[in-house]
Amino acid sequence: MRRTIIGIFSVSLVISGIAAVVAERPAAADLSTQRRVQGVITAVDPAAVTITPLHAKAGVSGAVDPKRTRVTLNGRPARAADLQVSFSAKGEMGLDDVWVSIQAESR
Repeated sequence: MRRTIIGIFSVSLVISGIAAVVAERPAAADLSTQRRVQGVITAVDPAAVTITPLHAKAGVSGAVDPKRTRVTLNGRPARAADLQVSFSAKGEMGLDDVWVSIQAESR
């Protein structure tokens, strides 16, 4: 009887621990990105963009996929070709090193 009660109590602790871990995991959308970067665009070409944080030695480069990368310039939809070196930008990069979004400001 005592072993049964201890066993049931142990199982309930394990289940509650698993539930707590699952509740603390980020949503699937949060797992879809590897990096978020904010800084200045330091390189642009048709297939890639580099954003360098203000106090960093190296920039973060990622590929631009016309079908997946959402680009905005001054709050309006744009293309990667509209971006220029020296624009301030925020970028979100996927796990495959492709930019998911780039939000740039020319001012």
